[in-house]
Amino acid sequence: MATPRVIAVDLGGTKLLTGVLDEEGVIVQRTVRPTALGSEEELLAQVDSAIEELRAEEVGAIGVGIPSTIDQQRGCAVSSVNIPLAGLDFRDHLKKRFGLPAAIENDANAAALAEHRFGAGRGTRHMVMLTLGTGIGGGLILDGELYRGAQGAAGELGHITLDLDGPPCQGTCPGLGHLEALASGTATDHMAAKVAAERPEGDLGRALAAGETVDARLAVDLAAEGPGDARDLLERVGFVLGTGIASLVNVFNPELVVIGGGFARAGNLLLDPARKVVAERALLPARELVRIVPALLGPEAGLVGAGLVGFEAMSAASV
Repeated sequence: MATPRVIAVDLGGTKLLTGVLDEEGVIVQRTVRPTALGSEEELLAQVDSAIEELRAEEVGAIGVGIPSTIDQQRGCAVSSVNIPLAGLDFRDHLKKRFGLPAAIENDANAAALAEHRFGAGRGTRHMVMLTLGTGIGGGLILDGELYRGAQGAAGELGHITLDLDGPPCQGTCPGLGHLEALASGTATDHMAAKVAAERPEGDLGRALAAGETVDARLAVDLAAEGPGDARDLLERVGFVLGTGIASLVNVFNPELVVIGGGFARAGNLLLDPARKVVAERALLPARELVRIVPALLGPEAGLVGAGLVGFEAMSAASV
């Protein structure tokens, strides 16, 4: 009998990644295409086509990671960031369309599962993950298991409030002063542009005058070159990030905080100031135990995590 495998789907606002995974988290086949964002119908048709392309006899389930709040009781994508999915019974759609066990999961939760099983969090029992990108996603591993909450919507760690009178959060979130609004890649885009306009003599300002796009990516590149406005900006963002992490450390007492996502490419330019704040502001004894480390699986974390929830669906179906 062929070794069981699953089809994994990592559905993002820019790319749709699909793959076939084995039980060791090895991606044995993969496809990538730009995400179809025209409508929910168009997006579903694209996902269905990508899954159909990878169907094979040994595939026993489907797992999908999406940038959405999830109601696991109904298998529903309640609301989404950057993709046209809302109020969709996605799990039932997959089961009916393909006749296989299926599972859906928030993309940051999926990444946390992958990092815990195969990445930076391997061997830990209590782990927090933050994914820094357009927004800030989160995932919680508590006592060795992914914590999903009462309905499956837990882990929205980017939506902890740091400033009661802070800037509005993104998308459909009604909050103000959330971690996501203050320390995400998008927030850093806005701050970098503001600094460039206010300080034309600085490295960001000179880049703006030269016609470059001033955003978080440029800030990371310039900060890596040496001291200047870009490095100062990342230190401030790292301070805010650390303030949020200190709260999470106080609440969950994790062994490890794993930082992933595209903006995490800033590495220690963000993490060193964050570590400093946590060492100063988190409570004893939790602050002495916790380590803050970069994720190891990179852009594959979401796909591997989607595969893991696919294996969960396969296991549940066999009981």
